Amino acid sequence: MVRIDVRKLISFGKGSYIVSMPKGWVERNKLKKGDLISVNDDGFELVLKAGNADKKQEPSEISIDAKGKDVGLLKAEIVSSYLNDYDTINILFDINSKDAIKIKEVIRNLSGLEIMEQTSTRITAKNLINVNEISIRNIIRRMDIITRAMMEDLTLCSRDQCSFESIHHRDTDVNRLYYLGYRVIKNAMKNPRIARSLETEPWKLHSDTLILKKLEKIADKQKRIARFLHTAEFDRETVELLDKANMGISEAYNSVMKSYYNQDTKSAFSIEVTHKERIAGCNKFLEDYAQKHGCLKNKSVNGKLVAAAKIIENLNATAAEIRDIARVVLCYE
Repeated sequence: MVRIDVRKLISFGKGSYIVSMPKGWVERNKLKKGDLISVNDDGFELVLKAGNADKKQEPSEISIDAKGKDVGLLKAEIVSSYLNDYDTINILFDINSKDAIKIKEVIRNLSGLEIMEQTSTRITAKNLINVNEISIRNIIRRMDIITRAMMEDLTLCSRDQCSFESIHHRDTDVNRLYYLGYRVIKNAMKNPRIARSLETEPWKLHSDTLILKKLEKIADKQKRIARFLHTAEFDRETVELLDKANMGISEAYNSVMKSYYNQDTKSAFSIEVTHKERIAGCNKFLEDYAQKHGCLKNKSVNGKLVAAAKIIENLNATAAEIRDIARVVLCYE
């Protein structure tokens, strides 16, 4: 339910009236006594804006001690600092430590974060991108294009016409865009003026966050499927059946993203109601494959059975993410 905040009009002198400002609005916009507020007279409405220009924020800096830390924990700390919009990140480590190579790899996977200085005990990285001027929709489109290509190339991977490394690198590109999109959305949520400049609103920011997460997960599933296709060496019949299952899910993905861009709830509803059919088709393949090859007792066959199960598991997970995107679109109505 929308809450209406009613304020009393107070006479001030002979020719003016005043209205008190909500404290929450003043604090969110970081205003203080004496700051300017622009007023737009729209007939029956007055639109108030907090000043005519954003206030310049002081650069923020953080230092991370890498000494004795696991690489996974160190990566989490660097990514967290990036998402929390620190302008400068200093990573400190021991002399001759081998962590420097791994640290630089983490930094390269974060858009806009560049290494400005490196010594024997420190790496300094600075953010060179103004996230307040980046279009969220463009980030989502770029993630979509890369993910779409990954799904299409799975067929080539099963025939050794596309390397697993190629798809793995594209998954890394999707991750970089996801982190960048997360920063943009977080800044827009914290600052109403940034949200206005990006022509967005709270619900749109929330739904775009969900879409970013779903695309990142779908790309990750494609990377895993490609890895199992690359190592399993299935026979031609099995490859063709897997291609058919993947094609159905790929078509659903293309349709759901089209419905997202067009806010087409009718198309999204169709994807929602056909979700179980796609899952059933994948499970049928696995049942038939296990029945046909499960009676053979050797290491190679067992390895292929595991690979087939993992592929179907990730195809089903992809289908679930596609359905969830459709549910986001359904909320636009």
